[in-house]
Amino acid sequence: MWILALGVIGFCLVLGCGKSRTNDNPYVGNMDDYTYSGQRSDEGCVYRVNGHGEEVCVADFEGRFVWADYAAPWCRPCVAQAKIIKALETEFSDEVVFLTVITSAKSEFQSIPTQETANAWAQRFKLDPAKVVAATNRWGMTIPTHILFSPTGQTLYRAVGFLSKQQLQEIMAAYIQDWENWSENGTEAEWMWSG
Repeated sequence: MWILALGVIGFCLVLGCGKSRTNDNPYVGNMDDYTYSGQRSDEGCVYRVNGHGEEVCVADFEGRFVWADYAAPWCRPCVAQAKIIKALETEFSDEVVFLTVITSAKSEFQSIPTQETANAWAQRFKLDPAKVVAATNRWGMTIPTHILFSPTGQTLYRAVGFLSKQQLQEIMAAYIQDWENWSENGTEAEWMWSG
């Protein structure tokens, strides 16, 4: 029995019990990482063209929470998700920027989206074209994918699949509250870890 207990203690010392990495993604929950999941580095930022034709980086919204929603025009769950994003835009407008990242133009393999693709998506769902961007390197991504970034660039949450309005509200409320507790007094939530 004591051998099992020593094994568990050793496992916890090596891997850090209670400090899990969500989806085995090295960015999620890493409170030492301020790179917006690697989109900002010492060399610069990953810029994408938005519906207005302007270059945008997620770090341009530093100082506010950012909910990035990865989608494509041919993805039915993404269409349903866009309608919910539009509804939440008003509710959380003071606290959260909703950024939609279009990953492909059509269902064909490697169908690269453009400024026109981003603008068409924005018009279709009455979203702000400045916050709908075309990602030329994400066509192989599973969608819809959602990422919540903190105001300072930490990746707080990441999930794949359709989320209801209630789920989105609950996720944002919980993770925003956890981040605020951490930033104000250093209290770490169970999902947080340090690199």
